[in-house]
Amino acid sequence: MGFQGRKGLIAEEIMEVFLTGGAGFIGSYVAMELVRHKHHVTILARNRNKVPALGNVDGITVVEGDVSGRAQLEKLVKGKDACILVALNYTRQKGWEVLEDDTLPTVFLSDVAAAAHVKCFIYTSSTSANDSLYAVDESLRDKTITSVTALTKHHPATFYGATKAASEDFLIAQSYRSPMRVNIIRPGYTFGNPVVEGGSTQGDKRFHDIVRDALQGKPISVVKNDGTQFIWAGDLARLYLRVMESGVNRKLYFGLSKSFVSWETIARETVRKCSSASEVRVLDKGLSDEGVRWDVSGMKADFGLEFDPWEKISEHLDYYIKISGRS
Repeated sequence: MGFQGRKGLIAEEIMEVFLTGGAGFIGSYVAMELVRHKHHVTILARNRNKVPALGNVDGITVVEGDVSGRAQLEKLVKGKDACILVALNYTRQKGWEVLEDDTLPTVFLSDVAAAAHVKCFIYTSSTSANDSLYAVDESLRDKTITSVTALTKHHPATFYGATKAASEDFLIAQSYRSPMRVNIIRPGYTFGNPVVEGGSTQGDKRFHDIVRDALQGKPISVVKNDGTQFIWAGDLARLYLRVMESGVNRKLYFGLSKSFVSWETIARETVRKCSSASEVRVLDKGLSDEGVRWDVSGMKADFGLEFDPWEKISEHLDYYIKISGRS
């Protein structure tokens, strides 16, 4: 499991990196992976004291600010070799609000980064750019596509998916207007324990809730064939590192593992680990046993990266079992 070689590396050089969202879950993993490889990271955080442990890590500087603070962004990108945009926002609902929160600051940051001669720009998109393929409302789901590659056109069903798709298009256009390399990573369901003391885990609570119910002996309800190609945040962070250190340009990578894992499998493993009497109730809502699959061959071809999530899923369940025992 994990990284199988540093294929695609263009130089063993220390890079100055500007990182948004670095105090959040995925961003904190990315920051720690970069400094492990001796790069210097400046994190932009809404609250610089959100995760105090990050500010104590050699190679990391935390600056308080917001992606909408244009004057500050212009100063922060100067002298940087790379910009990595991880900050995500799910909180607002209207189309113009989501556009204002994501696409507008993304485009502005890419403009000032290009003007400052930043060499590499990495944008965190999402599989939500194709979220009509797995819409919660089955009547809205586009069932004509079951395999998504880097060449599959956008199929958003939400404003969040639409703004991610729009940002991707603006950034690809930016890559033709300047020498700055632009690449896109689309993570799927990313999980993991906090990478530093006081750090966060994924916002989705299903791992937590399954463990809680198993420990309490309650029935656990899951949907038949519901699952995904889960990826551990540490493996995802390795992809960011390899893309940044490489010479690739205008590439899109799905930040996912190669293996599909169902929530039913996770629930049954949790029951086993907890020696629980919980019944796993499997609801059949007509999901195909094929489901949607995401093509992860690009990162294997370019960097030798290929991930299997199961070992880390097991460790993540152990984490929730342990902290639930303290509560």
